[in-house]
Amino acid sequence: MTLDGIVRMTLLGFLVSGVAAQVAAQSPPSLADGAEQSSRSSQAQSQVELNRFSLLGGTSIDVAPDWIEREQMPLPPSPRLAPFAPHVTFLEFSALENPRMHSVLRIATTTNSFLGGDEVALDTQMHSAGGSEVFAKAKSQAGTPDQAVSLDLNIPTYCKYAPTLADFYSRELSPGITFQFTNGVERASGIYPEFYLAPMEKVEANGLTFYVFEAQGRRELDLATVDHFNLPDELQGAQADFFLAIGAPSPFPFVLDRQRKNVPLIEVAYGGIGLGPDKRDIFMRLLRQVRSRN
Repeated sequence: MTLDGIVRMTLLGFLVSGVAAQVAAQSPPSLADGAEQSSRSSQAQSQVELNRFSLLGGTSIDVAPDWIEREQMPLPPSPRLAPFAPHVTFLEFSALENPRMHSVLRIATTTNSFLGGDEVALDTQMHSAGGSEVFAKAKSQAGTPDQAVSLDLNIPTYCKYAPTLADFYSRELSPGITFQFTNGVERASGIYPEFYLAPMEKVEANGLTFYVFEAQGRRELDLATVDHFNLPDELQGAQADFFLAIGAPSPFPFVLDRQRKNVPLIEVAYGGIGLGPDKRDIFMRLLRQVRSRN
């Protein structure tokens, strides 16, 4: 599982007001009885206002009313791309959007493709830049007019995106796919713009262990992109920020446990945008709202 693992959530697709209200309610209250009661009342109100979205297997997340659920279109996987997809199966999947914040959130459960590994192997695999290297090589070859005949052939294929929030983040994450043919053998990998890949973080919350990966976009939005995806004009110059958290009930099942066979992984993906790429605090508050009955 490489950086393609972030793309395979496509968008991976991504609260603020409800979670922010909770954080504000946790500030130290006044010592006066009246102020203390007011703080408790405010905290209770913010809890009531949160909506819970649940998967049938017992995983849930509490988010503000700004978040709405989007129905997923059950499109079959492309036979052309299926051989190159990560070896993981999605068991459940829920897609949320926050139109006011222009953000998207995806929460899913998957099979465990990390058995036999460890934290170091997970970090190394997720920060692999193989896809970007293939794209750079393809661009270099395309710009060389008198290049000698090569057994390698690289064909970049770009996607067409609808003017929706989900498609906007899909485009910012990966605008297309490069097909590479070497001595008759075909491979495919994503085309990625430049990202800053932050170090992996380990987060413990609600009895769950998560490994968190961030990819900060370096490309600023131009007016054409803002207009196509119906975004506010003031978002010109903004950058996308992506997060993926891979977790499970603690301890994380790198090793097969006979008492906990076939423990599914919980994957939480977020995409946000603003004038400044770092949305870490927002995502961490969201992540701490995830719970599991398992």
